[in-house]
Amino acid sequence: MSWNLFNSLILTATFTLALFCTVKLASKNLGKSARLMLWFILLSNLVILQVILIDIGLTKSFPILLLFYLPFQFLCPVLFVAFTYSYVDRFGFFKKYRFLFLLPFGIFLVLYTLLKVNVFLDYAWISKGMAAWIGAELDENSALAFSLFAALWNYRVIRRYENELGGFPYQLVIKKTAWLKKIFVIMTVLCFLWVLVILYLKIDENVSGHGPYYPLWLLFIGYYVGCLIWGSKHIKQVEDKKTTEKATLRSVNENFQISGLQKIFSETELSAIQESRHQVTEILGYFATSLFDKNTESDVLWDIVKNCISKLKLEDCVIYLHDKKSNMLVQKAAFGDKDMGGKKIVSPIEIPLGKGIVGSVAQNLQWEIVNDISQDSRYLFDVRSAKSELTVPIIHENNLVGVLDSENSMKGFFTEKHLLVFQLIAKLTATKLYQIKKNTGISLTDDNCYYKQFVSWLEGQKKYLDPNLSLQISSEHLNISPGYLSQIINQLGGINFSEFVNVYRVNASKKMLINPEFGNYTILAIGLEAGFNSKSAFYNAFKKQTGETPSEYRQRYLMVS
Repeated sequence: MSWNLFNSLILTATFTLALFCTVKLASKNLGKSARLMLWFILLSNLVILQVILIDIGLTKSFPILLLFYLPFQFLCPVLFVAFTYSYVDRFGFFKKYRFLFLLPFGIFLVLYTLLKVNVFLDYAWISKGMAAWIGAELDENSALAFSLFAALWNYRVIRRYENELGGFPYQLVIKKTAWLKKIFVIMTVLCFLWVLVILYLKIDENVSGHGPYYPLWLLFIGYYVGCLIWGSKHIKQVEDKKTTEKATLRSVNENFQISGLQKIFSETELSAIQESRHQVTEILGYFATSLFDKNTESDVLWDIVKNCISKLKLEDCVIYLHDKKSNMLVQKAAFGDKDMGGKKIVSPIEIPLGKGIVGSVAQNLQWEIVNDISQDSRYLFDVRSAKSELTVPIIHENNLVGVLDSENSMKGFFTEKHLLVFQLIAKLTATKLYQIKKNTGISLTDDNCYYKQFVSWLEGQKKYLDPNLSLQISSEHLNISPGYLSQIINQLGGINFSEFVNVYRVNASKKMLINPEFGNYTILAIGLEAGFNSKSAFYNAFKKQTGETPSEYRQRYLMVS
């Protein structure tokens, strides 16, 4: 066997790291991210270990060891990607496409098996030279390309994650992702150094063996140690954060407005909403409830733009949908200066992807705030001279649905609040449009939560005693649409809003009618005290519920007593 300082050091380091990761993986308390990171480091070190065993000549002394060699170099990048998706709570996307990520590993696993059988058959299928080329050059070059692809892909995943909720998430995730981006950049640099080593061996024919790889392997080992230390620290922080989030979400469940949004937004997004300085919860609750009875694409889009104007105090709002056939953005709804009235777009604007600010946002799938349009050459002149613009893509499952856009006559008008709410409204819109397209029964809200909140408010503050109480006032208190409140009272209470409130008023009047303190009150006075605004309304409601008039009820009680 051929030993030297470098391969001895590399063998010791890789074996130690692999053993450490194996022991850690035996623990049952590891989360998914930690487990994937340890598997990535373990298999990466096994790749180097396999080559070192060849380098020191151990496989020459014991050829049977080669039977256990596997193309782990194609599995490591997959684990690298899986870890990234798990760390940013997007593991579902990886699971959906995991077979594509695993394809290179599968191909080379078949090749490895074929080469082993070929050696056993004394190179009956593939010549010795070709087998050596496949096992060395093709294997290494493909592994290098796949590793570089994984590093760049992971960096892209992080960037998209940071931009998903606009500027606001940076407050929550930038510390979580900054170290990870550095890890990906370092991996990219190491891959380019790997390329240089390969080129050096190609250029200088006098150099052979694994000697030129020793410094590179040591750098990779240092990188894996860094991943282990750095990753363990940050994963622990994330796990602690998730524990805190779960406690927060338990309290969030008690918030009726947020609980209705849990079917749409992830835990991370709900926590972001909960921690926001802005009153976005109420705004989102109103949008979600306003959409409940909208069953056509047109109704949804017009409702969104109308509510954007009223709730966010905007000058205009436009929604464009992506036409896949023409690959154009087509104006579908507009409110404000671009609204021609009657919920109808006479001559819809069409914008090619990549053209103008709206087209750029659609093409890049990333929001943009332009504080001064005069400084942006992409701006397409419209019906009026705008000074600032906010544009957010509407995305469903990473596919472009459309664009939500607003312009304003003031420079720098759009704030973090506008951006955050637009991002969340875009997701609401995408969810509702998908629901309509697939004709699914997914609910955007939790009826029972709003119903409980309404009853609690009605009983706790005795709002039914107010003769001016109306559906509009009640819905405004709950930050939901009047139509939605009417619907849930009908569904869960079995009667309409007026009848529901009158039940409380009649019960209150019944207590007053038999209470000696109200003995000098006339029947009409008691009805007015109970919240009715007229004698006829009081008499009709009372008789409908009890089967007798207020006078008959009072007289019967006096006779019994």
